[in-house]
Amino acid sequence: MGMKSLLKGALSSTNGIKRLWPLLLPLLLFLPGLDGFPYASPEALFSDVAISHYPNALYLRRAIMEWGVIPLWSPSILSGYPFAANPLSGLWYPPGWLALIFPLPLGFNLMVMAHLLLGGVGLYRFLKIKGISYEGALFGALAFESMPKFFAQYGAGHLTLVYTVCWTPWLLVYCVESSKLQAKRVSLLKPGIILALIFLADPRWAPYAGLLWLLYAIAHRQLSNDINSVEAKTALYDNKIFSNLQYLISNIFISLLLAAPLAIPLLEYTRLSTRSMMTMDDVFAHSLPPVRLLGLIYPDFGGFHEWMLYPGGVVLALLLVAILLSFHRSGVRFWLGVLVISLLYSMGSNLPLLPGLAQIPGFDLLRVPPRALFMAGLAGSILAAYGLNALMGDSKINWRRVSLGLSGLAAFVVIFSLFIGVLTGVWARSFVWGAGSILFASLWVLIQRRELIPRQTWLLILFGMAILDWGAVNASVLSLRSKEAVESEASALGEFLADQTGRFRVYSPSYSLPQDVAAQYGLELADGVEPLQLAAYVDYMNAATGVPRTGYSVTLPPYANGDPATDNMEFLPDANLLGFLNVAYVVAAYELSVEGFALLDQFESVWVYENKRVLSRAWVQAYDADIGQGVHAVEIIEWQPNRISLQAEGPGLLVLSEIAYPGWRVKIDVDNAVMQSPLDMLQGVELPPGEHQVTFYFRPLSVYLGLGCFALGVLLFMWVNWERRNKT
Repeated sequence: MGMKSLLKGALSSTNGIKRLWPLLLPLLLFLPGLDGFPYASPEALFSDVAISHYPNALYLRRAIMEWGVIPLWSPSILSGYPFAANPLSGLWYPPGWLALIFPLPLGFNLMVMAHLLLGGVGLYRFLKIKGISYEGALFGALAFESMPKFFAQYGAGHLTLVYTVCWTPWLLVYCVESSKLQAKRVSLLKPGIILALIFLADPRWAPYAGLLWLLYAIAHRQLSNDINSVEAKTALYDNKIFSNLQYLISNIFISLLLAAPLAIPLLEYTRLSTRSMMTMDDVFAHSLPPVRLLGLIYPDFGGFHEWMLYPGGVVLALLLVAILLSFHRSGVRFWLGVLVISLLYSMGSNLPLLPGLAQIPGFDLLRVPPRALFMAGLAGSILAAYGLNALMGDSKINWRRVSLGLSGLAAFVVIFSLFIGVLTGVWARSFVWGAGSILFASLWVLIQRRELIPRQTWLLILFGMAILDWGAVNASVLSLRSKEAVESEASALGEFLADQTGRFRVYSPSYSLPQDVAAQYGLELADGVEPLQLAAYVDYMNAATGVPRTGYSVTLPPYANGDPATDNMEFLPDANLLGFLNVAYVVAAYELSVEGFALLDQFESVWVYENKRVLSRAWVQAYDADIGQGVHAVEIIEWQPNRISLQAEGPGLLVLSEIAYPGWRVKIDVDNAVMQSPLDMLQGVELPPGEHQVTFYFRPLSVYLGLGCFALGVLLFMWVNWERRNKT
C-alpha cells in the first residue's frame, strides 16, 4: 500500500486530478532551489539534512551498490554505531528509499514534495468522507499542506518528521472507512499499517498520531443504520463495545508487528544509550513560552522552527466561523478540543502541571512538546474546512453571529497591534502583516453576506489571499542552498584527509569537519551529532577529549554554549586515548598544544594535527618472555558494513578498534570464539598460537527478531485478505 495506490484511491472519489491541481501550488516554493539543501535561512549554519540524513543516505546507497548488502552497522560517526537501530538512518522506511534513485539532495526535496502532496490529498479525502463540500475540503487540504510548521521544520532539516506527519490524514481516512459496516475485514487493519509506517518514518511522531487515532476511533467509530433487519441491528449493537475493542487491539497488534524491525533494535539501543540520562529539562526542551501563542495571530518571519504555529489569517477567520456556525457538530467540537489541548501541551514546562508527567516511563518519547503544534495545525485546517463549508452551505446562515465574531476578532487584533506599535515605537513586519491578514480575511468573509461578488470569484480571491499569506511565511523559514555552497568551506579539508593512506578516524572538538563532507569523502569520525549515543562510549570520550559532560547532549563532544568554534577551546584531548580509537588526525578551529600531536597542515581557520600515538584499526597485544609486552599492527583484509576479516598471528589478544555492541560475533578460522571487550568498549578475542583468519560479523538478534515479527504481520494481513476473498 504505497503512495501510488493511496493517491489513486483518493482521486477515484473525485472528478479527477483537475479538481486537485491547487494542491500543487505550495510545492512551487521548492522549484528555485530544487537540488539544494534545506536551511532555515541563508545565514543558518546547520541543517539536519546535511548533518544526518545526507550522510546516512550516502552510506546506505554505497553499501547496496558497492558491497551488495543492507548495512546494519555504520562506521561513519561515533567510532561506529548500530545503523539498523537508528531512526534517522531511514533503513526501515521504504518510501524514503525512493530518494536514493535521484542525486542528493534533489531526491530529498522530491520526496518531501511527494509527502506534502500525499498529506494534502489525504486530508481532502477525509474531509470529503465527512461530508464537507469540495471548496471546504480543498481549502482544508491546502491549509494543511501549506502549514508553515512543515516548511520551518524542513528548513531545520527535519526530513523524517515531515514524512511522518504527512501520513496522519490517512490514519483518519482509514479510521472512518473502517467504521462502516460494509467495510471489509482487511480494511479494518489499514489504520494499523499506517501507524506502522508513521513509526518507521520517524518514531517521534508515533505517540502523537497513535493517541489521536485512539481518541478519534473511540469518539467517532459508530455502526451504520443502513441495515433492514431489526434482529441484525440488535445483534450488532449488542456487540458494539466488543467490536470496537477488537478493532483497536487488532490494529495496535498489526502496527507493533510491522514496526518491529525498527522498534525492537531501537529499544535495545535506547537502553544502552545516554537517552536514559535525560532530565526533566531535556524532556521539555524548547517548551513554547506562553507569549509565543501570539504566533497564532502574528507570523514569525524567519522564526524558530519549534515555535512556528502561524496558521494564516484566512484560517483563523474560517476557524472562528466554524465555531460560530457549526459548534453543534461533533466534528467541530472534537477538533477544537484537539487544537486547545495541543496548544496547552506545547507549552510543556511553562504549564504548571505538565512537568510532573516527565516521571512516567516512556514519556520521554514526547520530548520537545512544541511538536504537538503539528496536531494544532491539522486541527486548525480541519476547522477552517468546516467554516468554509458552512459559508458555502444552502442552509440559512446566522450572519449576525458571524459579523459580531469576526468584527470582534479583527478589532481586537488591530487595536492590540496599534497598542504594541505605539508602546514600543516599532512597527514590526509581523504585527502589520498579521493584523492586515486577519482584517482582510474577516472583511472578505463578511462581503459574502451581501453576495455582491460571484461565488467563484469570491472563492478565488479567498484562496489566493491564503496562498499569498502562507507563501510569504514559508519563504522566510526555508532556504534551499546549493550542494557546492554547503560543502565548499570544508571540501579542501575533506579532500586532503581522504588522500591520506590507511584506515583511520578523524576527531574534531569544533565540528570543523562536517558530517556531510566526511560522508562525501568516505571519512570516519570519532565525534558526531546523533541523538542516540552509547553511554559507554560517551564515558570514554569524556576522558579522551577532555570535554566534560554536563547532561544529555545530541553532540559528542558537547558544546555548552552552542558555539562549536569556541566552546571547547580550553579542553585538551588525550593523544593516547584517541589513539586507541584509531584517531590519526585531529582538526580544530583553533590551535592545540597537546603532547603527541604534530601540526600537519592548515586550511584557512582550521588546524590539522597528526596523532603520533595512533594505533592501527586492529592490533595484537602479545607477550614474549624475552621482549615483554608488544603491540603488533594487524591488517584488515576485507571490510564490509556487517563483516570485518583480518589475518593475525597469535598468541595474544587481538583488539579491533570497533565499538562493542550486542550482536557482534567473532570466528577464528571456522570456529566460533568468545568475544571480549578491551577497555570495556572495543572488540577483542584471544588468539591461539599460529596464523589465523579472524572474522568479526554483526548479526544482532534484535534485528532478526524484528524482521520475524514483521514477516508474521505480513502473513497475518495476507491471511485476512485471503479469508475475505474466499467469503466473497
